[in-house]
Order: sequence, then C-alpha cells, then structure tokens
Amino acid sequence: MSIPSLETIVDRELVEKIISRSAEIIPQDGILFRQGEPADCLYFVKSGEASLTMHAGDKEVRIRAGRGSLLGIPAIVGNQPYSMTAKAAWDAEIFRLSSVVFNDLIKTEPKMQQAVLLILAGEVRVARQALSDWASGSEL
Repeated sequence: MSIPSLETIVDRELVEKIISRSAEIIPQDGILFRQGEPADCLYFVKSGEASLTMHAGDKEVRIRAGRGSLLGIPAIVGNQPYSMTAKAAWDAEIFRLSSVVFNDLIKTEPKMQQAVLLILAGEVRVARQALSDWASGSEL
C-alpha cells in the first residue's frame, strides 16, 4: 500500500504570511511533536518532507507531508492532543507557528480558512482509507 500524502498550501502569498509569523526550527532528533502531547503549535514544511505516524494497538498509520504541508491542524482546531507523531526529514526546512498566531491568521485571512478546510478534508479522506484498509485486513 502506498503512503498517502497530506494536502498542501500552494498559495504563495499565504505561504509568505505563514513564514513571516513563524520561527524556523531545527529539531535535534527530527521529532516535531508526539502522539498524545498537548497541542500548542502548528508546523509548516517549507521544503523537504516530514512523516506522520499514528499508533493504534498493534497497527501503525503513516502519512507523508511534503513541501507546503501544515502539520497539527486537527489538534489545534479541535483543541485536543496531537493524534500523530510528526518527524521531519534531516534536510527539511520547518517553521513553527503558535496556535495563538494561527488563530489570528484564521480570523484575518480567508485564504487560510480555505486551506485549513482542504487539509482537514484530506485528513478525513486518509483516515477513512486507513479504516477501510484495516477492515479489509490490509496493513495500514
């Protein structure tokens, strides 16, 4: 089974607004956040890629997040802990955006609202596919 990819933000103006309101980070072990941790930030993949992994019992779901991906949206929007662990590739450029700044961006940028809806819809699609694969006995 191929590893699904997240929806990405392709609007150049919106990308610039996200980057200008965030700080570049270099995680020492590549881990951006862990499943179950309280959510306080989003992570934008400017270049390279990251992987998202969710453990459920003895099963594992993996998702690829390429350039333009915004990680952690379901947790921030739902005010819940992160449901997956995110790890950046060694050569990825990652920017961290606080939930407070993200919420302000949502209020002031209609393009951001649309981008978030597309990302959330993509994550629902991936989750449904994973459930379908699980129900049919396939590996996740």
